[in-house]
Amino acid sequence: MSQPLPSLESQLRSALLGLAVGDALGVPVEFQSRAVRRRDPVTGMRAYGTHHQPAGTWSDDASLTFCLAEALADGYSVRRLADHCARWYQDAFWTPHGRVFDIGITTREALQRLQNLPQEASPLVGGRDEMSNGNGALMRVLPLAFYQAQAPLAVRFRRIADAAAVTHGHLRSALACFLYLELAAHLRAGLTPAVAYARLCEDAPAQFEELQLPAGEAALFARFLGGQLASVPEAAIASSGYVLHTLEAAVWCLLRHATYAETVLAAVNLGDDTDTTGAVAGGLAGLCYGEGGIPVEWHGALARRADIEDLAHRAAVGCVAVQVAPPRPIPNSYWATPSVLGCEYPGDRTAALAQAKLKALLDVGITDFFDLTEAHELTPYEPWLQELADQQGIVVRYQRYPIRDVDVPTPAVLEEALAALADSVAAGRKAAVHCWGGVGRTGTVLGCYLVRAHQVSGAEALASIAREWQGVEKSHRVPQSPETAAQCRLVECFE
Repeated sequence: MSQPLPSLESQLRSALLGLAVGDALGVPVEFQSRAVRRRDPVTGMRAYGTHHQPAGTWSDDASLTFCLAEALADGYSVRRLADHCARWYQDAFWTPHGRVFDIGITTREALQRLQNLPQEASPLVGGRDEMSNGNGALMRVLPLAFYQAQAPLAVRFRRIADAAAVTHGHLRSALACFLYLELAAHLRAGLTPAVAYARLCEDAPAQFEELQLPAGEAALFARFLGGQLASVPEAAIASSGYVLHTLEAAVWCLLRHATYAETVLAAVNLGDDTDTTGAVAGGLAGLCYGEGGIPVEWHGALARRADIEDLAHRAAVGCVAVQVAPPRPIPNSYWATPSVLGCEYPGDRTAALAQAKLKALLDVGITDFFDLTEAHELTPYEPWLQELADQQGIVVRYQRYPIRDVDVPTPAVLEEALAALADSVAAGRKAAVHCWGGVGRTGTVLGCYLVRAHQVSGAEALASIAREWQGVEKSHRVPQSPETAAQCRLVECFE
């Protein structure tokens, strides 16, 4: 009889602890060669060494992984991830002892660019040239294996690429991160390393084709995806800071060994970028062998272990909350309540695109459409909506409550919209409220609706919208909803 799979929280805790322990094993010997490791192999936790840190100290690999996990706990968005990474660099957030002592060149350059970046600007500031393919994105991406893991392939890849591009914007880094997380997903499903790797190699060609990846980039992963990585001799496995080297070395160690300890010690004793190879291998080995497979004396020495375990719990709660939430019918949408959706303009100048968005809304049960734009702003979508509704035998209702762009509604318009919205919900219907971008006017009306219908304060309504907004596709470009100070004040003071 097969064993039941561990819970998401248990798996996430094992992955975080496994990654941090592998990192900490490698910190004292970072930059030392493989020849040195052969003469003096690492067999357990060491103190001081390269960075003069006490035993159990993890480095930027784990710190930035924890920044991603913290973003999951808070309500994930790539902007939130970038903010946490910047806090680590500037304020020593999620450091083992209150000081940043190790950072890669590409990561440092990206985080320096983030320091003076306006909040409305994209946080995807990682270098996009071919030389920006160090392992600084790969080393921190593992928590995304637990976030909306059942999302469509294109959605998963875009999310991973955006997370990588906070520091590393080249496609190669994104692809390495994607393959790493696909392997992690197979391990989460209970597959052995060998079977998980075989599945990865089997699935990759069709995935690459669906994603329309450039042939030249895909070809660089041919050896890794050839199905024979475990048989490659150690002399042909590089352990530098290049992202493809780290991916190959970590998975090679996982495939060649049968315990957590053997896997991470093999990774560290490859030499060179020991902490990152140890971390990347350790995260996978932690998933594979569980927390119980990590030697007690190793995780017992780990800096801030209790904080890491608390983070795993909070991040797991964040991931589960997203899993049980209703699906977002279009990328730039969110559920303010189970019956009321906020979204961008659901039409388009192109009929096919408009009909695709409208069908997605109808498919999740939306029947009532509240348009907050003025009549002259956009191409009307009502004819396409009615045509689709007639085809499906659905009764739809379209209502316009015009508000000038980047402004607040008049009291009369706001009261009319709120009354109609309350009537829709009371009748058991689902409503979509939208303006053009789904940001300012939409957030304002929905905030006031939450105050009125759910008896919350204006501040609580704004906080609720802020949480949901973080899952909207455009949130890394437009960081908040409502959009203006006047709109926020209206919600805060609304009764």
